[in-house]
Amino acid sequence: MRQLTFIWMLILAVFSLPANAQFKKPVGKQALPATGSHFQPAPLPPLRPSVPAGSSFGTSFRGNHSLGALPKPVAGAPALFAYVDAATGTPYAVSGKFIATKNTDREKVAEYLEAAAPVLKLNDPAQEFQISRIQEEANGYRHYFLKQVWKGVEVYGAEAVLHEKDGEFYLFNGRYFPSPLLPSVTPAISAAEALELVKADLRNTEPVKELTEWEQKLANYEGPLTKQVIWIESGEPGNARLAWEVEIVPHLAARYHYVVDAKTGQVLSAYNSICKFEGLHNHGEDRGETNVSPPPPPDGPAIANATDLFGVSRTINTYEKSNVFYLIDASRTMFKPAQSSIPDDPAGVILTLDALNTSPASNNFQAVHITSSNNAWNNAKAVSAHYNGGKAYEYFKITFGRESINGEGGNIISLINTVDENGEQMDNAFWSGAAMFYGNGNQGFVAPLCKSLDVAGHEMSHGVIQSTANLLYQDESGALNESFADVFGVMIDRDDWLLGDDVVNTSVFPSGALRNMGDPHNGGSSLADNGWQPAHYSERYSGSQDNGGVHINSGIVNKAFYLFATDPAVGKDKAEQVYYRALTQYLFKSAKFVDCRIAVIQAATDLYGAAVANVAANAFTAVGIGSGGGSDPQTDIDPNPGEDFVMMTDDNFSQLYIFAPDGTLVANPLTTTSPLSRPSITDDGTVAVFVASDQSMRAITIDWNTGQTNEQILSSDPVWRNVAVSRDGSRLVALTDDYDNLLWIYDFGLQQWQAFELYNPTTGQGGPVSGDVQYADVIEWDYTGEWVMYDALNAIPTTGVSDIEYWDISFVNVWDNSTGFFADGFTDKLFSLLPEDVSVGNPTFSKNSDYIIAFDYLDEFNNEYFLLGANIETGDVGTIFENSDLSWPNYSVDDQFMVFDAFDNAGTPVLAFVQLAANKITPAGSPFIFISNGRRGVWFANGQRILVGAEETVNAPEIGLSPNPVSDFLNVLLPSENGEAVLSVFDLSGRLFLQEKVNAPTASIPVSSLPAGMYFLSVESERGSSRVRFVKQ
Repeated sequence: MRQLTFIWMLILAVFSLPANAQFKKPVGKQALPATGSHFQPAPLPPLRPSVPAGSSFGTSFRGNHSLGALPKPVAGAPALFAYVDAATGTPYAVSGKFIATKNTDREKVAEYLEAAAPVLKLNDPAQEFQISRIQEEANGYRHYFLKQVWKGVEVYGAEAVLHEKDGEFYLFNGRYFPSPLLPSVTPAISAAEALELVKADLRNTEPVKELTEWEQKLANYEGPLTKQVIWIESGEPGNARLAWEVEIVPHLAARYHYVVDAKTGQVLSAYNSICKFEGLHNHGEDRGETNVSPPPPPDGPAIANATDLFGVSRTINTYEKSNVFYLIDASRTMFKPAQSSIPDDPAGVILTLDALNTSPASNNFQAVHITSSNNAWNNAKAVSAHYNGGKAYEYFKITFGRESINGEGGNIISLINTVDENGEQMDNAFWSGAAMFYGNGNQGFVAPLCKSLDVAGHEMSHGVIQSTANLLYQDESGALNESFADVFGVMIDRDDWLLGDDVVNTSVFPSGALRNMGDPHNGGSSLADNGWQPAHYSERYSGSQDNGGVHINSGIVNKAFYLFATDPAVGKDKAEQVYYRALTQYLFKSAKFVDCRIAVIQAATDLYGAAVANVAANAFTAVGIGSGGGSDPQTDIDPNPGEDFVMMTDDNFSQLYIFAPDGTLVANPLTTTSPLSRPSITDDGTVAVFVASDQSMRAITIDWNTGQTNEQILSSDPVWRNVAVSRDGSRLVALTDDYDNLLWIYDFGLQQWQAFELYNPTTGQGGPVSGDVQYADVIEWDYTGEWVMYDALNAIPTTGVSDIEYWDISFVNVWDNSTGFFADGFTDKLFSLLPEDVSVGNPTFSKNSDYIIAFDYLDEFNNEYFLLGANIETGDVGTIFENSDLSWPNYSVDDQFMVFDAFDNAGTPVLAFVQLAANKITPAGSPFIFISNGRRGVWFANGQRILVGAEETVNAPEIGLSPNPVSDFLNVLLPSENGEAVLSVFDLSGRLFLQEKVNAPTASIPVSSLPAGMYFLSVESERGSSRVRFVKQ
């Protein structure tokens, strides 16, 4: 083995080693489905003489931390994030703060463009963008309007805007193309010749005349205009052509814009920009391309008319490839041909597949293309699904400028003929985070659900919600999630306020609708009536079913939207804009109803002023959602007070070592047992567990007073692949070499194993799941000991279409501290939507903030690796480091540093440190090498965290609490002679939530804003102190 070498403060220079752009090496064996327990582990010996039974580090982690769509980091500029146009590969927006150091406008813009160059896809950004104008506002905003040029010639239709506020750039947005592959800009035909070609082409369809002077004045026209431009076909730089842009008015009823190839004379584009008042609101005729040469190959987008489930003829977009037509819509601006292989691996399309009556939760699930030999379609279900996918795309694109569901031009995939996992017809439809699954109806629905546009709009809107505010799917936040999906569902199908009215079984839903936003009671009188929802907060459901009533309590906020949108001062057009802004700008993951009220009022103020904001306030008040402070879910625990250490292995993975952060070697080695998995360490640093190379499960106990260590085999069965210990040492999570979708949990108090089946959650009513999890790999406990974060390989097997494979990150609830028993396995994903060809994994929690994580990001298409940090409450994502391989990050004890894997400039593997900013997700300085030849560092400390509750006064006679458990107000009874007292509410980790002074024998403490869990009421007075436990429901 090579000597581990300590190198302090050497600036890290990453060597870009060749990479195969695979997130993790394939296991070489097929994952086994979790149809039953292939293996039953034996009970384990204790980790140490006494495992504390109830010393949880807190109850703040709530799970459901899906961040939605992930933006693309900007290589070399960690403060910037790019949102990439799938059609061109160039960013349509780059966000993040950048302070220029130059003085002139041109120099400042050039400095910014050079910083953002890694994602701009331009050879020389400062030269290829020219400032066309500058708009300055009195409030400190400056907007630089840019046009793209190549060798001095404008690129047709390519413009962008760079925004500055008080000397700080904060946004770049626009549409342009990668640098053209066009060596010469010398035309073969002149401008006059191009004009004659245009006139000749126009005479085929339009009368062409010389306008009189009077007619020219009426048209504000002095004659044809010609300008040399570069035309780029389909966004591909290799398809760039030198061209002439010609504007001509052949008569007063038409103004045509032509683009003519300056080499061949071919008409590349022609359209009439005069808007005519017609029933279909025709905004000009798209002439497409005309050419006297032989016609192009038939492969490409096509248009068909086909009958849907309503018996209505719909115009749908299809795609022809090798004389076969597919239900693939590649006609939208999001289509990216360079990244597409039609038909099996398209990018930026609307795609409809047939699941052939199989279930996504079953092993026999398959999906095949729906095809036609002549572009005639007699599959009404397929036509409806394909048409509705297009309508949803158009709604978000036209109404909000949103490019597809994920906002980044991601595919919109619909699957028809999906059945339940038991093979019965599915009475549901759901958005899985990657695709839309339609059932054909069973009892509650009498028609395939793809028939209903509002159902399709609702489910696809979940993808938008998850990509923006990403409201967690539980309790009030989950009800908001459902409500926003209902809002956009009825705005997409905006002829009424009903949902599901085209497909429900009226014998099950007598009102004729699944939900009614104008009347949430929907013809019923209680929850026992199908379709009934509460219309006022006083009627809310407070049970645990339906994830805390997400499909029930949504009726309350649905009614608020209805009242808001139907007010004469607002209307649907304004209402949808306000709600989209509230969702995308002001709401956060664990928001409650009152937070929605605040968000909607603020969004209304931004867009339309006080009058509309007052209507919003009145609408929420009318349904019982009054004003009040919002939630701040970001809470921290105090750092471990012990000494810092880093446990690691060497680059041969042959032994384990411990170093101090200053480079002092503490244990050389800690063990000579070769580790197969990264070690996992208890919060007090006394126990480390790992899987050895012989696949046995092992533990090392450390006595920090004597310096003695002891290694034991917890399980000699050679079946283990990874293991992690909870912070308090009371539980283990483990994975076997079956490479299945099972997660094994062992509780030392119960001396019992419990297997949890991993799945990908969806948004459908009734909780349908998508069974595409193959196996987990990295596992880590949160500090409550209730949740496990893991990464997993996902694969959706298909027939005739390339399997969709990716790594992502999820959270699973495996333990319930309040009951002292295993939980129900509720699961949520970190990112519901990932960019094309992107995987994320190797996640790790912050040591003291359960809402902060770090993880690896791999863009396989561009072979780019990033170490990212994320705040899973606010949705903020930051670039910590741009690497050349996976980083395997881990936070320091105080969260001020991070240790991660990297390479030095000689290609030697190293462990590196980087200091973090206060937000814990961006760097505060440059990284530096900590240990050469070190790998998989884990930072820990050997101190004890002080926990409130260890000295609870269980039988304090002077304190009375009621009710207990409590949901709204906790009534406190104190002795009359007590005098002034300070009442404080702590959770189990010692964090203070509420505090007030009282000078009376009774007090009422509002606790409704507290997350559910166990708390302590502390009473401090001159008579002494007491502490009593209570439970918040």
